[in-house]
Amino acid sequence: MKRSIRNLSGLAAILAIFMFASCEGPAGEDGNDSCVECHNSTNMSLKSTQYETSGHGIGAYVGYAGGRNTCAKCHSNEGFLETQHTGRDTTATTIAIPTRIGCETCHSGNHESFDAENDGLDYKLTTKKAVPLLIFNGEKSVDFGTSSNLCANCHQPRTGAPVADADGNFKITSTHYGPHHGPQATYLEGVGAAEIAGSVAYPAPHTGAHAMTAGCVACHMGPAEGEGGGHTFTPTVASCTACHTDATKLDINGVQTEVEALLEELATALKAKGVLDADGVVVPAVYSADLAKAFYNYIGIEEDRSLGVHNPAYIKAVLKNTIAKVK
Repeated sequence: MKRSIRNLSGLAAILAIFMFASCEGPAGEDGNDSCVECHNSTNMSLKSTQYETSGHGIGAYVGYAGGRNTCAKCHSNEGFLETQHTGRDTTATTIAIPTRIGCETCHSGNHESFDAENDGLDYKLTTKKAVPLLIFNGEKSVDFGTSSNLCANCHQPRTGAPVADADGNFKITSTHYGPHHGPQATYLEGVGAAEIAGSVAYPAPHTGAHAMTAGCVACHMGPAEGEGGGHTFTPTVASCTACHTDATKLDINGVQTEVEALLEELATALKAKGVLDADGVVVPAVYSADLAKAFYNYIGIEEDRSLGVHNPAYIKAVLKNTIAKVK
């Protein structure tokens, strides 16, 4: 067996040498010149260093994948790759030794094209397909038309908005109730909240500027600036100035300030109704469907963590109509 493995390794090395020796780039140029634009120690080391500081790179929540096959898809490299292959939302079994989301989770390593001059650097991704939304049982999808679709696979809610029972109520059974962490894709798209009717009109889905033109990558992987940008996935002002040329902070046009104030106003109203306790944690109980929807909107926008930036018009409409209903 050892001899067989050694022979296979030797064959792989020979094939690799042959491929790179015979590879040609655009107009007959040496293909190695195109490869080393990215695959050089300086560039790869920089990206690796940035990634280690990111939420994915830290791998703090990979443990969830070990004991729960319902969590493995988004909390482990193995789970994500398996479910992309099977099309399922859960892995077949629990993963004995899950590993964190890493380079190979998002990048397959097989480029669509080596013609960097004409096709750009494609950084072949695991998937760029439209993403079915779990809260709509896969009957609706998001499609940002870019590599941002990769992110949407996991950055979407798993639990839909409350549905009233025959008496017009809804029972919240756990302090963990809500859309689940990381519901950003739906807010970016402008769907998925409990859209309570009110005086503020909801914009049509996929009409927000960030959904149509920026997606996830343009803002979260912009030029490196301080401890943000690149593979840290932390947005920076440098990411904003491509469109907002005079921006000096992320709180452009005061959107974050306004949304933060609306969230605080909604939290105060929910505490007054007994839905939230003094620490801001939901109190399990039977509520009117409207109050349950109000909490769902509150915790969803909190978990979105952009303070409105992902879709200012939609998020402000959700909050204003919800506050009016609770009060």
